[in-house]
Formats: sequence, structure tokens, C-alpha cells
Amino acid sequence: MKQTIAIVGGNGFVGKNFTSYFLDKGYRVIVVDHSIKKQAAENPDIEFVAVDIHHTKELLNVTEKAEYVIWLVHASVPSTQDESLVDDFALNVSPIVKFLEKADGLKNLKKFIYLSSGGTVYGDTTEHTPIKEDHAQKPISNYGLSKSVAEKYIEYITKNKSFETVVLRPSNVYGPYQNLVKPQGIIGFAFKAIKSNLVLDLYDEGRVIRDFIYVKDLANAVENFLNNNTASENISFYNVGSKEGISIKEILNKIENITGEKLKLNHKTSRNFDCDYSVLDTSKINQEIGWYRETNIEDGLLSVWEWIKSENQL
Repeated sequence: MKQTIAIVGGNGFVGKNFTSYFLDKGYRVIVVDHSIKKQAAENPDIEFVAVDIHHTKELLNVTEKAEYVIWLVHASVPSTQDESLVDDFALNVSPIVKFLEKADGLKNLKKFIYLSSGGTVYGDTTEHTPIKEDHAQKPISNYGLSKSVAEKYIEYITKNKSFETVVLRPSNVYGPYQNLVKPQGIIGFAFKAIKSNLVLDLYDEGRVIRDFIYVKDLANAVENFLNNNTASENISFYNVGSKEGISIKEILNKIENITGEKLKLNHKTSRNFDCDYSVLDTSKINQEIGWYRETNIEDGLLSVWEWIKSENQL
């Protein structure tokens, strides 16, 4: 009998890729999202359910058939500077707390997987070396702060629950289905600028160093945890990234090479929520779980460009 995965926030960029990936791997998938229109699925192994995550009882009813719940939904993006931290908490942390407080009632639930953010929870680092999971968390953006706070609540609530919890901290995720209308990250902005002949804002000459992970490699990392029972504790934390730093300027050069187009750049000073260096140490997931990044940045960027062209994005 097929196992069922409920993907909360499954209609977004990462969720669409996860849905496709896990269907291919033989799972049943429940796509849970407030923005889903009622639709009949062609594949009998997929179910689309429109639920507001603030409606806890309804969310619990939808996920009661699932052995695994993957929580992706977040109402803001890393560059968002919300005026109200109270609103940020209410939107992004409170629904998780309310769900997990009642999750013991989900008799089928084996694992709860939360996608945090390795790119923002740690904040600025004094030494430019890959960051380990035990590094101090000093986020410098609302997004990073809410992710860090959510982690603390998740740890507190689930440490004695009947199911296992895994918190994954991915680096900068990219791939097909990225939102190019409201771009998610520099890769989306750059491809949109190329495709629509727009000017791209480049901050601090593109000097900041980042770590990028292809979305299907992230899905593969999640899969490794679904049936892996090696965790010594009821809750565990893992970085998921490439372990390789690359400057924004280098990324833009690679995108120009792939597309054969030159970007028009508007040079700006650095922003207060941009870390100078953010590269994750993935030794823990490599050694304990046996997961390694498979897609190099050139192949990943090419796949995004091919998707943009084939789907006639923008």
C-alpha cells in the first residue's frame, strides 16, 4: 500500500517540484494550499485540497491520512521587510504551533518535516567558512527571525511527541516553477531580466557569497528522511546545501553564458538584510544520512532556462 505525504504549501515553487518528485517515487500526495482551486486530478495518487493553515481543525482533518507531513508554507520571502513582527508571527509561526499542539491526534503520522532556512537563520558570520548546524543563530531579517523562532517552538512542542520531527535548513533553493512574476531570489530576477529585457538591480557589485541548492536535490534529501530511522533523538536539524560558495556576480555570468544575453545592471549599495557570506556545511547530512548534492550549478541553471523557454514563461 502506498504511503501518503501531505505537503502544506504544496502549490508554491518548492511544493510543485516536491509533488512531481514524490509522485514519481510512488507516494500518494495530498497538496494542501489556500490558493488551490478545486480541480479533478488526472493522477489518482494526487489530491488537491484548499485549506487555510490558520484553520487548524480543517488542516488536521486533511492530514489525518498522511504518514508524513512536509511544512513548506511561509507568507514572506527572504527580502521582505515587514513593518510588524506581530503580524509576521501570526502569519508564519502561530499556525505551526497550533497544528503541532494537536498533531498527536494524527494516528498515522510518522514524521513531520519543516523547511527552515539555512540561508537566513544564522545571519552574518565573522569567519567565511561553511556554517555548521550548531552555529549561533543571529538572523538579520524578519524572514530569518521567524524561521528561527518557528524552529524553537517546533523543538519545544515535538520533543515528546509520538512522531519524529526533522528540521531542514536549505540554502538558496532554485529550479523549475520558480515564480518569475514576483521573482524568488537572484536567479529568478536574473532570468526575468533576460527574458523581459529588464534592468537588474545588482547590490554591492555582486560580491556576496551564497550557496545554491537545486530543488530536486532538496526533494531527494527529504526523501532520505522519510524511511530513515537513524535519528538518535525525536527531533533533528540538518543543513541542506551544495557546500560550495559562489558570488552573485559569478551566478550572473553563468546565466549570461547559458542564455547568450547580456544583463543590464543597475548598481546599488548593499542592503541591510544581506549577509556577506552564507555557505552551509553539509557534513552532518552527508555522514549520517548519506545524502549528497547531485546537480551542479551549471546544469541546474540550464534546466531553469529550458523550463522557462518550454513553458513560455513571461
